Amino acid sequence: MPRGQKKRSIDDYFSNPKKAKAGETSATGGWEKSTNGDLLVYQKNMSSSEKIAGYDMDGTLIATQSGKVFATSYDDWKILYSEVPGKLKKLHDSGYKIVIFTNQAGIGTGKHTVEGIQKKIESIIQKLGVPIQVFVSTGKGEYRKPAIGMWNFFLNEANGGVEVDLDKSIYVGDAAGRPAEGKKKKDFSFSDRLFALNVGLKFYTPEEHFLDVKTQAFNMPDFDPREVDASLPLYDPLTTKVPGHKLEVIILVGFPGSGKSFFCSTHLVPLGYVSANRDTIGSWQKCISLMEKSLKDGKHVVIDNTNPDLDSRKRYIEAAKKCGVPVRCFIFATSKDHSRHNNKFREFSGEDHSKVSDMVFNMYKSKYVEPTLKEGFHDIVKVNFIPHFKNKSEEKLYRMFLLEK
Repeated sequence: MPRGQKKRSIDDYFSNPKKAKAGETSATGGWEKSTNGDLLVYQKNMSSSEKIAGYDMDGTLIATQSGKVFATSYDDWKILYSEVPGKLKKLHDSGYKIVIFTNQAGIGTGKHTVEGIQKKIESIIQKLGVPIQVFVSTGKGEYRKPAIGMWNFFLNEANGGVEVDLDKSIYVGDAAGRPAEGKKKKDFSFSDRLFALNVGLKFYTPEEHFLDVKTQAFNMPDFDPREVDASLPLYDPLTTKVPGHKLEVIILVGFPGSGKSFFCSTHLVPLGYVSANRDTIGSWQKCISLMEKSLKDGKHVVIDNTNPDLDSRKRYIEAAKKCGVPVRCFIFATSKDHSRHNNKFREFSGEDHSKVSDMVFNMYKSKYVEPTLKEGFHDIVKVNFIPHFKNKSEEKLYRMFLLEK
């Protein structure tokens, strides 16, 4: 974080806009940049409104002129349907504010330039012929759909303080979770549909909105954060005791972000367990050394690593047996996508955790072998993920869809 920049809290994302009257016109500046640089905003002679017609850009308002999936240049675009300009004009004349919310992570990676995207967007607005406010997410953080950082910035900073009437407002996008049909491939993600769902806006695909086709079939993600049950028992079986023996080793097994370290620090370390964590110590050999020393000192040990396969667990089981100590396995019942969601939530909530790439999650899944008693475990316990929230804002963010696919 740059020096002098205030660290954002979850409450910042849900702050209320100052009251103002609809119809107030914004400054005629053009392009602006957010404090952290991950958001570009274009607003020129825009009037605030309680009615918002929100749109994605690529695949929703425009397509490539070349017919390729990705534009070959900043000039490689055309209006998606001939009906688009007329539809926008009709909405604008009816008092709607037209707003584009677009993910452009290529800017953050250096694939695209800020200037190139800005000129492209200005040309699109000129072609469409109506005033349009634009929000461009340039990174992978809280501004990237389906997270609602762009919407919150719009609501709190860029609509003249006017509260939006969600019942009268809409959002249109092509990343809608639609399955493959005929020659048409499935949608590349759920991000637009989930963005609208997170905000509370009625959602339409471009075909539904501009061409008046009937509601199109779609799928939802396998993991739904709204359904995470905070009332589940922590352990299965319910009779699980901690500690389970006079002296023991517990080996944790689970995805990154499955809740292992939180569980360890909350439920085991306070009971005197020594945590051996490879990320902290540096190697599995050092974890073994710490385990052996702690057991000799009469202290319980927990191996707080992912431990997905037989080999990663075997080394600890054998070392514990040499010390004459029983070993239990605690498996975290948190799916891959649930763990990815938890990881993304950590990023947004400002928790001090390093980012975990999808490659790491995929690697864990490919290596995973279900633990069995044959490996030498005294018993195997399933640990359910029980979310804990510091406040309502944390829970509100957690219950939103944070993954685009």
